[in-house]
Amino acid sequence: MVNLILFIIPLSLIFSLPSYAIEQNSNCINCHVNPTGGLMRNDYGSNIYSLDELSIRKWITEDKKFDGFISDNIQIGGEFRIQSYKGRKSTSIFPMQIDLYSNVDFDNNISLFMKYGAKQELYLLLDDYNNVDWIKIGKTIPDYGLKLDDHTSFIRGGNSSNTFVYSGSIDQGLIFDYAAEYDDPILIEMGLKINKNISLTSSISNGIVNDNENNITISIKSKSSSIYGNLLFGSSLMKEKDFKMLGIFGGFAKNKLTLSFEFDKAYNWIENFKSMASYMELIYKPVQGVHLTAKYDYFDKDISVLDGSTERYSFGVNFFPINMLELKFQIREYELFSIDTNINTEYLVQLHTWF
Repeated sequence: MVNLILFIIPLSLIFSLPSYAIEQNSNCINCHVNPTGGLMRNDYGSNIYSLDELSIRKWITEDKKFDGFISDNIQIGGEFRIQSYKGRKSTSIFPMQIDLYSNVDFDNNISLFMKYGAKQELYLLLDDYNNVDWIKIGKTIPDYGLKLDDHTSFIRGGNSSNTFVYSGSIDQGLIFDYAAEYDDPILIEMGLKINKNISLTSSISNGIVNDNENNITISIKSKSSSIYGNLLFGSSLMKEKDFKMLGIFGGFAKNKLTLSFEFDKAYNWIENFKSMASYMELIYKPVQGVHLTAKYDYFDKDISVLDGSTERYSFGVNFFPINMLELKFQIREYELFSIDTNINTEYLVQLHTWF
């Protein structure tokens, strides 16, 4: 069986839930201070979407609204997650995220964002600057692929494992591992809305994989809506000298169903191998405040050989009883393909709150 080692330290889950954007046929900036999504929610994300679309409707009148503004131009926020884990060999309860946010608007076009936690972020955001929709300057992660809130997804960072039949311990996932030694890079990012449905981001930063190299990341997204449903499709490219990562992502939403996916190939991320990661998730909402989820994750460290890959099936329910509170119950089954195929089942319960 796969013996997975979970990081029992605070981790920064800085990403958003792209399924919401697909479902609403909207952009991440509609709910978040960050135009590429994740981290602090704006007033609409906290008090409109969270109340009207997430929490159980009949309890809305009991919720007290809080937008985080302590003055006309200063907003504060925070996020906390605690998780209970039960696996084949261990059981534990540990904090996954303890983050505080602040955002200062200097005028209608310039703001300063700061995050305090296991990983720090600090960047200046210039809105609608010289015909560019935004310019971001500071310490943060480049805009690549779907920004999932689950760091254990293989398209982000995955879980640490010492069970690979290759050389020693290596993460089962891509570079977005917030327990790793590297920090977020210092970058300059530009965002451009080509039209109301197509947007483009590009950035240059110091290296993430190779400290002495430059990182160039480009991501393009297209969304549309019709009587058949909402559709999102995009592609991302990240390049640092010999390291390259290329992916496609997207999703579809119709009525109570939302499907999202991503497929990535990484070159020279792990030694000189060509690696592959994929993700697909189906969400069904029988009633407001209850999300039934089914997810598939796959990672192959070296696609040139048959063994050593890992796949994971996850089934669960996300429950939003009141505003700013989520309870997540999940069963995950891992399968490691090697000389002896191993299977491991995990049970997770997570409490997530934010303001």
